[in-house]
Amino acid sequence: MTLLADEIKGVSKLRQVGKIFFDGEPDSGSDERAGVQLQNETFASSLNEVRARLSPNGHRRTVFFAGKGGVGKTVASCITAVWLARQGFKTLLLTTDPAAHLGDVLDTPVGDDVTAVNGQPNLWAVNIDPKAAAETYKTRILDDARQRGRPESAIQVMEEELNSPCTEEMAAFDKFIEYASQEGWDSVIFDTAPTGHTLRLLELPVDWSKQIDVKVFASVDATAADDVAKERFGKVIEMMSDPEQSTFAFVMYPESTPILEAWRAAQELGSVGIHPGLVVANMVIPAEQVTTPFVQSRRVMQEKYLKEIVERFSVPLAQIPLLPQEIKGLKMLAELGELMYGNGDRAYASEALEASHG
Repeated sequence: MTLLADEIKGVSKLRQVGKIFFDGEPDSGSDERAGVQLQNETFASSLNEVRARLSPNGHRRTVFFAGKGGVGKTVASCITAVWLARQGFKTLLLTTDPAAHLGDVLDTPVGDDVTAVNGQPNLWAVNIDPKAAAETYKTRILDDARQRGRPESAIQVMEEELNSPCTEEMAAFDKFIEYASQEGWDSVIFDTAPTGHTLRLLELPVDWSKQIDVKVFASVDATAADDVAKERFGKVIEMMSDPEQSTFAFVMYPESTPILEAWRAAQELGSVGIHPGLVVANMVIPAEQVTTPFVQSRRVMQEKYLKEIVERFSVPLAQIPLLPQEIKGLKMLAELGELMYGNGDRAYASEALEASHG
């Protein structure tokens, strides 16, 4: 189906799309909106406002990119990671999403071990395999149970518990914690934010793996398990809830459905004390490219939703423009980073680096 001049929303529009799709009728959306006056508002926040949510300031900063599938989280995370690395910050870029394509966007291989990104100093990347992480996670728990002399019948019960759909997500996030807790990083960029559900699991006073053990063996010392959990997860949850150390950036198209889904996700994260720090609008039509009624119609729609994004989220807004080609390679990522965050403000970066390294 071809791109329409307006969003597909409501019964009337669905009928119109049905006629276009099945009966071959032309799209009249651009004609309907051709006379609508463009406001030509940028809605973008100041560079300083945006950069303050991304750059380290006396300590490591972790940036989580969230949003519905396909809105451009990986592109946004790669642009941001390259920009931070170019400012001199030692940056780790990682994902736990099996559908993520870090290597494609960076135009360099990214595997399941932390590897320096060829051609970009100060940048390392890793693609965490959730299935492999889950197997490692389960093996660790079951081996620990066997070492403590648990009978095989109980091991089988634990194994059934570990086949829960939560295990893969928990295991991937466990792996993220392992990398993010390593010393030496100025910035950690995570292109698939954990869901509110996972975070609620992590906030429980007992590590999930220990909870399984507690359910199977009431004799386990819950206090000791509690200490293990707090040591591993407590600091991370505290870090994620602290806007001085972490930023949750929601990525969306300036259209109704992505905005609503991002808002629902933000509300869910809010239930565990984590709030948006930045929003990124992707595929925004540049005002200077509005040269036809069709493009004008799309831009008018986007302006309406850019305004809604700003009003609904009340945090700084960055924008990724719609381009005539795909976003790929370090050169393009660097150029977009300068457009979104500033053209290599070395004085700003030097101050932040000095504060970060004490």
